[in-house]
Amino acid sequence: MDKTYNELISEMTIEEKVNLVHGTALFHNGGIPRLNVPPLIMSDGPLGVRFDFEDDMWKRKNEEICRCSWLISGTALASSWNTELAYETGNILGAEARGRGKDIILAPGINIHRTPLCGRNFEYMSEDPYLTGTLAAKEIQGIQSNDVAACVKHFALNNQETDRMEVDVRVDERALYEIYLPAFEAALTCGNSYSVMCSYNRFRGDYASESRYLLTDILRKKWKYDGVVISDWGAVHSTEESFNAGVDIEMGVSYDFDNYFFANPLLKAIKENKVSTEVLDSKVSRILKLLDKIKKTGNEDRKTGAYNIPSSWETLLCAARESVVLLKNEDNFLPLDASKAKSIAVIGDAASRKLALGGGSSEIDALFEITPLLGISMLVGDLCDVHYAKGYYVDNEENTEGDVNWQADSLDAKETASYSPLEGITAKRKELLCEAVSLAKKCDAVIYVGGLNRSHDTEGFDRTSYELPYDQDHVISELLSVNKNIVVCINAGSAVNLSNFAQDAPAICYNSMNGMMGGLALAEILFGHTNPSGKLPVSFPASLSDCPAKNMDGNYSEGIYVGYRYYETRKIKPLFCFGHGLSYTTFEYSGIRTEYIGDNAEDADDNVPLYKVSCTVKNTGNREGKEAVQLYVTPLNNTPDRPVLELKGFTKINLLPNEEKDISFTLKTSSFAYYSTHDACYRADAGIYRINIGRSCEDIRLTADISLTRDYYSLRSQ
Repeated sequence: MDKTYNELISEMTIEEKVNLVHGTALFHNGGIPRLNVPPLIMSDGPLGVRFDFEDDMWKRKNEEICRCSWLISGTALASSWNTELAYETGNILGAEARGRGKDIILAPGINIHRTPLCGRNFEYMSEDPYLTGTLAAKEIQGIQSNDVAACVKHFALNNQETDRMEVDVRVDERALYEIYLPAFEAALTCGNSYSVMCSYNRFRGDYASESRYLLTDILRKKWKYDGVVISDWGAVHSTEESFNAGVDIEMGVSYDFDNYFFANPLLKAIKENKVSTEVLDSKVSRILKLLDKIKKTGNEDRKTGAYNIPSSWETLLCAARESVVLLKNEDNFLPLDASKAKSIAVIGDAASRKLALGGGSSEIDALFEITPLLGISMLVGDLCDVHYAKGYYVDNEENTEGDVNWQADSLDAKETASYSPLEGITAKRKELLCEAVSLAKKCDAVIYVGGLNRSHDTEGFDRTSYELPYDQDHVISELLSVNKNIVVCINAGSAVNLSNFAQDAPAICYNSMNGMMGGLALAEILFGHTNPSGKLPVSFPASLSDCPAKNMDGNYSEGIYVGYRYYETRKIKPLFCFGHGLSYTTFEYSGIRTEYIGDNAEDADDNVPLYKVSCTVKNTGNREGKEAVQLYVTPLNNTPDRPVLELKGFTKINLLPNEEKDISFTLKTSSFAYYSTHDACYRADAGIYRINIGRSCEDIRLTADISLTRDYYSLRSQ
């Protein structure tokens, strides 16, 4: 901009300023043409750039040119444990958003997997804030390298869809600062996300959009954040409260834009001196700064972006490959050898079902989507015969695909989605099961592909059961009874109950919507073209009763004990633990070393020590493979009450057979800290801390101790 922000603001009328802080269409705010201030064009993510809508109607437009790339889900990205892939997929998302003419992409979603039942977990990443925050920061950097703003969401505590507009989250300060805020802090500080979206839910009585504690005390004051706060669509419920709490732009789902709380009601409040014009000016200033950051003010060359570029498909294939988690591989059942099998049965509705066009606001009109059945057929060719049977009946087909009109009515949804059994469900299930069992008997091997679909992995509703839907456990059991040569592949956005067949199935794979190349990536894993390297970003409890989050009424009584922190500390063994994932090769860990490497100014004038932790990892198998090396910290003094393990470092390396590499982690005192409510900051107490390096939170290979000689304090979580 040729003029300073203050000069430009001084030339604006009150009406023009107000035009900037609310939606004047479903996906953009107002601009000021006479001052060359353009609107900010927004689009849903985070799995790709959503199709376009009319400005004043939930009706699709530009359909022929809106087809774009479908990226891997948040859970899939976290399953890769690969920061480079996070950046590269973010780069594709940012480039496609710019290519589609967008200024802000509403991504990534980084709320914590508090319970496996949350229907929107697939958009999010993990139960762990460190893993989530580290990957989110890299993804944001990739997005914003394309002169488009990321809008990280949903700030904060949007951990369920049930009653999402009204649920009042009651969480203690330690859990807030140790579990639910660190990923956002990393996204906004390390990732430097240009914008953030406030959530629907209440927090301690106040809507998130009216919470001064979240939007001002933490966001602005503690974290020094100067980006733009955008409301979720319809999350603003007041003018004065939300305006003063810290919302910068109000967006909504209705078409009466002039009556938004930040439109005519705001003008009225200003004229009645109920809100400050200085506060309005600060919001306008942040919006102008964002326009500058994305180079939309005309002073610099701005990247134009592009979408559906074939060169990006290989990156998306790599991302999908690294997101597949091999949970079990008894007696090296995998990889399959297509040249030795005369026939393979692919069984399961999920094998042929496309998932991109569904799930709520993350729906994508994908240019193409390779299903598992297609991927397997593509890869096997004529080496053997591939036969297919659906295996199970989807009795709620009407709920599995996106409806472009759902969002306009979504704010009225109060209850979990339900459906009545259709006449003849039992007969249809029996018919499909008989067909599948008959096919399994005839074939040399069976690839079962099941899990969830878009009636379960979706915005707006939570799952009502931890079990696999459509009686899939029974289907798998019947298949095992006639053919033991079966690999079970589960596609789901979060943990599902696999206990009923995990002991009997020789091989189990898990992936979470691996995008447009997902079916090919899965096939490559199954047939050994790619060595699996994914690791679970969430725990798979043996039953829902083992899950620490017992309710969806907003009472976070489990406190800091979420996911593996709970299972490890309380000695409750999950079916598959956080960080677990097998490979077709083997890795040896050795030579852990710790070293004090000097002080670093972390907060205020206090210097804090830095420690370097190193070890050697060797590929002791006979094929190339990637390994996600994980570092956990255990406080041996354990005062106050603390989890026995917390992830504080990870890195992914590629090793050839017999190759070894030295890897290292840098730990600050924040790596040893908990949130002290007494000191209102993070505190690392003097004492001994055990460093654990391994393949998962249960498979620790190396340990060493580090001693802190005094207490340290920090305002930052990492």
